[in-house]
Amino acid sequence: MHSEVSTILTIDDETLIRESFRFYLEDCGYQVLEAENGRIGIEMIEKFRPDLVLVDLRMPEVDGLEVLQHVHKHFPELPIIVISGTGYIGDAVEAMNRGAWSYLLKPISDFNSLRYAVEHALEKARLIEENRSYREHLEEKVQQRTQALEHTNQLLRDTRMQIVLRLGKASEYRDKETGRHVIRVSCYTKILADRFGFDLQETDNMALGSALHDVGKIGISDSILLKPGKLSDEEWKKMKEHCLLGRELLQPLTRDDVAGLTGENDGTLEGIFSDSHLMQVARTIAYSHHEQWNGKGYPEGLKGEEIPIEARIVAAVDIYDAIGSKRPYKDAYPEEKCLQIMRESAGNFLDPQVVDTFFNSLDLIQQIKEKWAD
Repeated sequence: MHSEVSTILTIDDETLIRESFRFYLEDCGYQVLEAENGRIGIEMIEKFRPDLVLVDLRMPEVDGLEVLQHVHKHFPELPIIVISGTGYIGDAVEAMNRGAWSYLLKPISDFNSLRYAVEHALEKARLIEENRSYREHLEEKVQQRTQALEHTNQLLRDTRMQIVLRLGKASEYRDKETGRHVIRVSCYTKILADRFGFDLQETDNMALGSALHDVGKIGISDSILLKPGKLSDEEWKKMKEHCLLGRELLQPLTRDDVAGLTGENDGTLEGIFSDSHLMQVARTIAYSHHEQWNGKGYPEGLKGEEIPIEARIVAAVDIYDAIGSKRPYKDAYPEEKCLQIMRESAGNFLDPQVVDTFFNSLDLIQQIKEKWAD
């Protein structure tokens, strides 16, 4: 309602009827407006927005049915009661079809029936307004909570990304890299995964998981990682263990891993024992990114499509970035030499389809290389 005192508009071409309604309804505590025909009544509805309308059917210029039609179209929640001197059932049916909330016959011998109809209509309108307000408020709260949840999820995604990238950078620092290698490899992987048609979630998982491709180097001694010359057979054997170490580091946590962290297990840490799809992808990449298309890679000597696609993609971009970067045991190759090696590796070390996709994405890849140069 618009105020504590409800406003009622009476539309009737008979002055005595309008006045009798006004006197009675004002005694009941309502504010009453009057209109002598439907045209003026519609104008007053537009101007004053009453809380309820009483309307006659038979009036000059614009009749009550036209008023009903206008109100039903423009103010569908405005209660309107027809008070007519015609007792034809067809008039009542037509009035109700056009949106009348109630139908009374003139002359009204007992004004209590009018009061009851008015109070009932106003109460119904109040409940409709409260219900709408409740729904709007509920929708607003749901929207606010949804936004808060999305914000929280974004913070979790950002935190997870930072943790993964920092862990990946930590493994690169072990062999004196700047840490930008993992960023470039992650960006390259995202580009190729997208070109291969993976959905956004899977693409993000592959990009993040690729940052951990060499996390197993954390378990390799500095004497091997930082050796400027060629590794001995025994040293090379130890170096290749970083794939297995990487897989083990990325296995789901066990209760022994976190024993004593919170004392008694109260169930609050149950979620950390689950194996997320991101960790599954990262584990696959860490373990298999040194497998080769020709079957001569390690640790298992997988061949062709036996090698998981995420590992095949990371293998290609890792080689490209590694040969174009300075390492303790070599200088960076020029770009043309890097591209020549990539072409020659197709169908040998690398999946030829991945290499084709790499060259089809070369403009984007070189933009990343320039942006994140060491």
